[in-house]
Amino acid sequence: MNRHAFVDLFALHMAALETGRDRFFQRTVESAPMREHLAHVHLQPLPELTHGRHELSADTLVGRVDPAFFVYHWRGPTSPTIIYHHGNQERPFDFGSRSKNTFRTVLAADVRHIEANLIVVRAPFHRWPTRDYMRRMGDLTNFMAMLATSVRLIDALIRVCREEGSPRIMVAGISLGGLVTNLHRTHYDTADLYVPLLSGAAHGDLFTSSAYRRLLGKQGRRHPELVRELLNFEADYQKVKTDNVFPLLARYDQYIVFERQRECYENHPIRVMERGHITAALSPALLRQHIIEVLKGDVPAH
Repeated sequence: MNRHAFVDLFALHMAALETGRDRFFQRTVESAPMREHLAHVHLQPLPELTHGRHELSADTLVGRVDPAFFVYHWRGPTSPTIIYHHGNQERPFDFGSRSKNTFRTVLAADVRHIEANLIVVRAPFHRWPTRDYMRRMGDLTNFMAMLATSVRLIDALIRVCREEGSPRIMVAGISLGGLVTNLHRTHYDTADLYVPLLSGAAHGDLFTSSAYRRLLGKQGRRHPELVRELLNFEADYQKVKTDNVFPLLARYDQYIVFERQRECYENHPIRVMERGHITAALSPALLRQHIIEVLKGDVPAH
């Protein structure tokens, strides 16, 4: 086992200790499909895109939830725009030096050299403590509603940025955020560029076939086929033929397994980091370089 795989497995062990008996899909795996969740997200109208945090509410199939976005840097309405979505259990509005916040390390840390507006989206349930969040994740339908809400918020932001005159819009995200990025491309495909980092379109396999299965709860383990049916969407993903996706994967990733997830992208160009999931996330300069190169058009489409 190389050190990158070891770090992933050690981080998983620590996460299991932190969450205790709370696991993903511990209680139920019943859920409507993603299209139905998307159709039932009713997001409040977006405020003006002024600098700072904007807390929102959305009615969903699981009740009212709490998405938000932060306009971190605004160069002007006619500048390109990057809409970024965080990873699992991150705090995207916490800019302290010890915060778990890849937006801070990847984009905000070098904002002067990024010629774009920067907006970061916070998924529902992500202002809550870890235990509270994991209790909600005990039901697969809550996980689906969370994803659907983030997708709809990103779509609303794209529409506003288009109306303002932004000529080039990128949706990017890491891990969970990469999943949201790919879901938006599957169901809407209204951005110019999609940059999923450390993610694919077979997210059910993360929970049922990778080392991350350690965080899968009782009902998820009993019904892995339902988890895969609801969270794997590669067939629909591959129906989108636009040459606008530029994924980044890590060869030694123990969660987003490289050989499995690369299949989702068919012949789209994939940048590969010789790292694991955690060590790739802890290499912000390389992630930033990929995003900037895609924004500038320095990465060829297939």
